[in-house]
Amino acid sequence: GTAANYVILAKNGISTGPDSSIIGDIGVSPAAGFNMIGFSFIEDASKEFSTSPLITGFAYAPTDNPSTPAKLTIAVSDMETAYTDASQRVDTQGSPLTGNIG
Repeated sequence: GTAANYVILAKNGISTGPDSSIIGDIGVSPAAGFNMIGFSFIEDASKEFSTSPLITGFAYAPTDNPSTPAKLTIAVSDMETAYTDASQRVDTQGSPLTGNIG
């Protein structure tokens, strides 16, 4: 789904430190863009996304250009669908990980 377009996709917020280096696009929704903390964003002239010295990619928020919130809503829905699917799968490979998703 469209969630795969983001290396970080969150519903509530994303924070970073000064030594971060993120390669790919990030997004947050339905929380507003100000819930992405520590990035020193520069808004693109199109107002569709922002850039940051810490990101090799773009940052998207529902407070961006009118087409961006709809795209993020779909991506978050796809993320939730993938999470639900993963949480219901049975480990048939003997994974060393234990515990439950969800």
